[in-house]
Amino acid sequence: MTKIEIKRAIVSVHDKSCLSLLADYFIKYKIEVLSTGGTARFLKNYSTKLKIIEISEFTNFREILDGRVKSLHPKIHSGILAKKKDKNHIKELKKIKIPYIDLVVVNLYPFEKVVNDQKSSKQKCIENIDIGGPTLIRGAAKNYDNVTVLTDPKQYNSFLEIVYKNHNQIPKSFRELCAIVAFEKTSYYDGVISNWFNKDNPNFCNEKISLTFNKISQLRYGENPHQKAALFNLKENPLIKISGKDLSFNNIYDLEVAMELAQQFQESSCVILKHGNPCGVALDRKQHIAFDKALNCDKISAFGGIVAFNKKLTSQAAKKIKNLFIEVVIAPDFSLESKNILSTKKNLILIQYNATNSQTSLHLKTTRNFLLLQNKDNKVINKKDLIIKTKIVPSDKEKKDMIFSFIISKYLNSNAIVLAQNQATVGIGVGQMNRLEAAKQAIKQMKSNFKKYNPVLASDGFFPFSDIVKLCSRNNIKGIIQPGGSKNDKEVIDVANENKISLVLTGIRHFKH
Repeated sequence: MTKIEIKRAIVSVHDKSCLSLLADYFIKYKIEVLSTGGTARFLKNYSTKLKIIEISEFTNFREILDGRVKSLHPKIHSGILAKKKDKNHIKELKKIKIPYIDLVVVNLYPFEKVVNDQKSSKQKCIENIDIGGPTLIRGAAKNYDNVTVLTDPKQYNSFLEIVYKNHNQIPKSFRELCAIVAFEKTSYYDGVISNWFNKDNPNFCNEKISLTFNKISQLRYGENPHQKAALFNLKENPLIKISGKDLSFNNIYDLEVAMELAQQFQESSCVILKHGNPCGVALDRKQHIAFDKALNCDKISAFGGIVAFNKKLTSQAAKKIKNLFIEVVIAPDFSLESKNILSTKKNLILIQYNATNSQTSLHLKTTRNFLLLQNKDNKVINKKDLIIKTKIVPSDKEKKDMIFSFIISKYLNSNAIVLAQNQATVGIGVGQMNRLEAAKQAIKQMKSNFKKYNPVLASDGFFPFSDIVKLCSRNNIKGIIQPGGSKNDKEVIDVANENKISLVLTGIRHFKH
């Protein structure tokens, strides 16, 4: 059946902001409208020309259980599910005097909005689980050969454009698109409910899980131009674009990592990041000095990178950034002067990051055939976590540098090595197949950028051999922090003692692949 004429509709909506658009259509084509509650009252008040029939009058069955049972009736669902070209269906409906329903307009109880309100009681959340609405939607979507289903006010204008153009008939192609949206809607809705019930599950997740995402936008491409892509959010979007060109997914990935790392510190921080890995990180009471220190670690990699701050961007820092090619600057806020300085660069993207909306406890990773769902690695070490294993005890200043560098190692691809001095990175080794090569990479970078150095070294994983300790002894590295847990820990500790290098274990590893 290519086109379906609409004669009868069932309408049950909670968002009435666009309902007048449909009301005018109902009047024009003399559509019989089945409705109840607030929707029926709105339509009756809108115009006396509308033919409104209360659902209880249509079914000859009054609402019961405080309105929990309204549309759940054979007379309603028979009219929605019947095939208009099936002789048996036609005969059955005619015999029991049930008319066809051609249009279903439903939007659901605002369950997600209610559960996101911290003031909502558990009982209120449960009462906002819609039962009749999803049943109407699924029935109409299943029978899209014969029924049109609208589940979102954003569809109304498209629907009206098509229905007016086709003289109150709806082509099958549009009905099928509406069915796709309908099943997406009910799937998402049920997923939100499932996740709400599952949120306090001590087993982390049940045998089956539902992942719910809202589409933000279609992207020009994904990681590469030949990959089609769309952007969805896992939590409320924490990004506010102040100025500059559109963000790519690669920009978004980098700025989220950069901002998360910047927020790990209380003191004013600066993170410079490129291709998912920090290339310079520093802390300083003065923000523009923190930027200088971070930049000094690796000026070449900083070209075209992301710069993130954990405090409001100052004009002094903005003046320094203006002289460089930077893709994105991100901060929780921008001073008016800093905004004026940087917004003159048309291609520079300025992003304000609302940290309160950015936190999620979940981390997702995918392979070709599998999905890993795990708790996010939110572990942050402090002084009391440090287990000193050598005769040489690190000073308080060295301990601070150790903690600083170990935090950074969590945000680097494994194998990761971080060299730090005076709360600033001086060398970074990242993504190597063996830890010794990562250490060599970091040391080489340090030697090429700094004349004087006496740093500590952090590793995201334990040392299987003592070779890195020997390398440290030849390169003026005074302290090491690493998880420990290797069967060769004793040998590593002994070599550290021989070379008068302090060695601290954390018992925590931060592998990131």
